[in-house]
Amino acid sequence: MSDKHPQTACIIGGGMSGLITGALLAKNGYKVTVLEKNHIIGGGLQSFRRGDAVFNTGMQVLCGYDYAFKHFINYLELNKSNLDFSPVDFNAQEIIYLDEEHVYHLPKTRDRYETYLISHFPNQAEGIHQLLDAIYEIGSFYDGFWPHTMNYHPAAVKYAMMSAKQLIEKHTSDNELRRLFEYAGMHVGHNLTFISALDFGMILNLYIDGGWRIAGGNITLASELAESIKHKGGLIYNDCEVTKVHVTNKKISCIETVDGRQFVADIYVCAIPPKVFLSMTDGDVFRLSTKERIVNDPNDISANICHIKLKHNQIKYSNSCIFIATEVKDDALPIYTSILTPPSHNHGEWAETLEILEFTRSRYFEEWAKTKTGNRGEKYELKKKEIGRQMVDRASVYYPNLEDATEKIYIATPLTIRDFYANPNGAVYGQHGLNIPIKTKLENLYMTGQAVRFNGLYGMAVTAQMTAETILGKSLIDEIANA
Repeated sequence: MSDKHPQTACIIGGGMSGLITGALLAKNGYKVTVLEKNHIIGGGLQSFRRGDAVFNTGMQVLCGYDYAFKHFINYLELNKSNLDFSPVDFNAQEIIYLDEEHVYHLPKTRDRYETYLISHFPNQAEGIHQLLDAIYEIGSFYDGFWPHTMNYHPAAVKYAMMSAKQLIEKHTSDNELRRLFEYAGMHVGHNLTFISALDFGMILNLYIDGGWRIAGGNITLASELAESIKHKGGLIYNDCEVTKVHVTNKKISCIETVDGRQFVADIYVCAIPPKVFLSMTDGDVFRLSTKERIVNDPNDISANICHIKLKHNQIKYSNSCIFIATEVKDDALPIYTSILTPPSHNHGEWAETLEILEFTRSRYFEEWAKTKTGNRGEKYELKKKEIGRQMVDRASVYYPNLEDATEKIYIATPLTIRDFYANPNGAVYGQHGLNIPIKTKLENLYMTGQAVRFNGLYGMAVTAQMTAETILGKSLIDEIANA
């Protein structure tokens, strides 16, 4: 390491973005310290165990594994024997309409995806082709492994001011076909009116090309990233909540935790929601316009998640993403409920667990906002039971025997997600889409995570790479791509 580079880095937040950024810096010679508020590291990679069942709290499907993320794993020298990645099936996504009783099995790869849609909507053939052309033009943003700078990418000029809904309606006229594409909103927590055409194009491109899943719980990936940091001499602190960031002469002098400990490093990386970070310091971190965007972003889209332990040999394992169209009163939320049977190691014909997810607003749980887990009262517990009953009822359209097949149900609400992710309001995706700068006005502070560039595990890996490159002052593209 040259003299111009600092030798120590302190990462605030041990979620996906913090762990990947920390592992990249550790790989390149930094002594990294990661401070995680929760008892378990991982953020959206956290898993929890109930008896012999493992449930994921966040990410269920990883896109971009086979042509991108596996290179990160090789570059960081993670122990692949502990990581059981498996691709979703050929018919990767099943879409079900309750009202019209239509079921669609959307296949992987563009040619098959396009042929399938045209077979169901022959009078929309030209529009389908043009729409997929646009989606893959946007998708060329990450061709060749590394995303191009969007400001200089041709797709940015053509689609930057267009919503996903506008893009779809430009090329299609069939309402059922338009509604079909709404499933893409499940991957960012909004319906297509509130998703940019650029985000929609990249998401759909990734999912058409095919997703992967981690058997045995996503926490295995978080653990391997942590081991990579520790193997290079780094430290991981759990139950270590940062409460104060001390700034002197436009530099962070130290950070302080809830128990009074102080941590000093040459550089600091913020891997928590920027709004939370700003509440910890009175330092001048961003330009005023950027700070206002961060502070004024409501960021209250969360989810209800129904984790189900199944009885033996009752529900068949499905290696695909299932989406059931439902009526949603909130016009910003996706219109689908998602159902998954997560993979376990050496699973057979039958699923061990089942997970149902629906997006909601944290404001619907304001009554209990100041309470803690286990002390929210009978009314809250009754509300959770009712949420679980409704979600099981909706999922029973696909699995008619689900109620009888259920051994135990665990319900997560926005309050649960708030506690697990340490995100304000229990927001599922954090403050994504803010496009805040990696380098801040503080000389030794850098940013990473969804608020910087991209969401999802693949997106966070790319964002972490960008943060690490800014700190290192060199490109990592070739090294990672060739690993």
